[in-house]
Parts: sequence; C-alpha cells; structure tokens
Amino acid sequence: MVSKVLLTGASGYIAQHVTSELLSHGFQVVGTVRRQEQADQLHKQFSEEVPALQKNPFLLTYVLVPEIGAPDAFDEVLQSTPDITYVLHTASPFNFKDEGPLEDVYLKPAVEGTRNILSAVKKFANDYVKNVVVTSSFASVMNVDKFEDKSFIHTEKVWNNNTWDQTKGGDKVVAYVISKKEAEKAAWDFVEKEKPNFKLTTVLPPYVFGPQKFDISAKKESLNTSAEIVGSLLHTKYPSDDKLFDDSVNISADVRDVALYHVLPLLNADLASKRLIVVQGKFSTQRILNIINEHIPELKGKIAVGKPEGAAKLEALKAPEYNNSVTIGLTGVDPIPLTKTIVDSVEQILRANK
Repeated sequence: MVSKVLLTGASGYIAQHVTSELLSHGFQVVGTVRRQEQADQLHKQFSEEVPALQKNPFLLTYVLVPEIGAPDAFDEVLQSTPDITYVLHTASPFNFKDEGPLEDVYLKPAVEGTRNILSAVKKFANDYVKNVVVTSSFASVMNVDKFEDKSFIHTEKVWNNNTWDQTKGGDKVVAYVISKKEAEKAAWDFVEKEKPNFKLTTVLPPYVFGPQKFDISAKKESLNTSAEIVGSLLHTKYPSDDKLFDDSVNISADVRDVALYHVLPLLNADLASKRLIVVQGKFSTQRILNIINEHIPELKGKIAVGKPEGAAKLEALKAPEYNNSVTIGLTGVDPIPLTKTIVDSVEQILRANK
C-alpha cells in the first residue's frame, strides 16, 4: 500500500524538491499551500515531469492552509485527510523585506505554525502518523558570538544561545535566527511534554543553494534569500573594482540534499529523534564568483572577478566551524559539491532567461 505524506508549505523552494523526492520514492503527497493558484500551477508542473501522475493524478494533491500561525490552522486538514502516515513540516514563511513587528513577522509564524501542526497530528492522527520531520535551520545551532571562534565547533548537540531580547534593536537577521531556534525548541518540547505516538526528526540546513525545481521559477526578478546571492553575482560588472567579495561567508548545502534529508527519516528508523545537520562545506561570495568564472564560459569577461586567490583564506578565518559527523554516519549521504550546486543554478538562470 502507498504511504501518504502530508507536506506543509509545499510551494516553497525546498518543499518543491521534497515533493519530487517523495514522488520518486513512491509516496502519495498531500501538500498545503496558501492559495489555489499555487496548487493548480504546481500540480501542472509536476504532472508534466512525473509519468506516474499522468496515470494517477491523486498521487499529488493540494489543500489550502491560508495562515499557518492561525489557531488550529491544520486541524481541518488532518480531520479531512485520512491515513496520513508521515508529516513533513517545511512551512515557515519569511522574507527579510517584510515589514511589521519582528515578533509578528518572524517568531509567531515559525513557533505557532510548528505547534499547530504537531497539535493537529496528535489530536486527529495520533494512531497512524509514524514520523514527523520538521525543517529547522543551522541558525538554531549557530552561536553568533562564536561565529569566527575557531575553537568552537558547532555540532548536532549545540543550540543557538541568542534570546528574543536581543531583537530590541530591530535586527531582522537576529529575529530570524532566534525564531528558527524557538520553533525547533517548541517541537522538541511538544514531544517531551505531550508524548505523542509519532517520532520527531529535525533537519538543519545552513544557506541553501541550488537550482529551483522548475526553470520558470528562475525567471523571477528576486529569488529566495540564499539563491539570490548567486543571482546577484550575475549582475556584477567586469572588470570589478578589484575588491574581495566577502559579503557572505558561511556554510552551505545543496537544496537537493536538503530535500533528501527530509525523506530519509521515512525510510530509516535510525533517524528518528535526531537533529540532522546538512552541510556541503564552507563558502564565500568570492568562491561562488570563482566557480562561475571558471565553469560558465559565456559569462567569462562579463561579470566581476574580485580577488580569486582570497576565497580560501577568507573562509578559513570567517566561516563558522562545524562537525556533522554524527549526521553523516547516520545517513551515509555524500553531499553534492558546491561547484555542481552553483553551476546547475547559474545554467538554469541563464536557460530560463533566454
């Protein structure tokens, strides 16, 4: 019998790749979206790509959840959708361009959305949901005050040490980072206190790069926050002002690996009750620029060069130290290298905008 998976936030960048991964493993997918036009567009796109959907369109269906932070947001979905075996919660909308109180924009949607889905599962599907996988973030691990401390190693056991009081200055990045930690904490606290029948796994990606699931999404004027770092470099000018491109220095993951990590807990019982850190390695804006200049011939001489030789030293000094050997040992996944991630992304952008 085909197992049915509820995927929240199914229109998102990561979630679209998760949908693809689920379908490729033979799962039936019920996705939540905010608007009907999103549902119609996604079903059309996946149907054109997945032969099984052409034979059985009910392998992928969508339901509307307009506001995940609203009280009982997912209750109707769980009540009206029988036989859900797994739940993947990827929904946590944010955009650094959003205005409004930081608590309303970042904290409440993340925390309440997480509590809402777990509560709905326990109330209406506790007898048959086996696993819940929640998309968290490396932000919930990251100790910002230790960002450049080479002696401090971020692992699956580490938690972000920021508190909400630190958002009083209006810093949106700090608000986002803390909201991710608080949402993940809320998930683990729920499981500890409510003792539901299902097992919980959290997936913690850092910056997520890689192609959009469908080329048409790469035509957008502004991509999602991480992908836009790559897109913005295509608009730099040659020759550059000879500066080192050090705007972003951190660690990254390929979106396709992040999607796979969401599905692995449904296939491997050893991943239950685990925090999984997905990382391919360190990056800098300069390294991404180097990859584009080296591997995309049609852009050579058209975009900035910066200081190619400075990337490795910059990353060694500025990127956080991490060790996700526990995750690697549990999953055995060999991460997609950054070069492939960036090349695939840029080639898609160029292809989509021809």
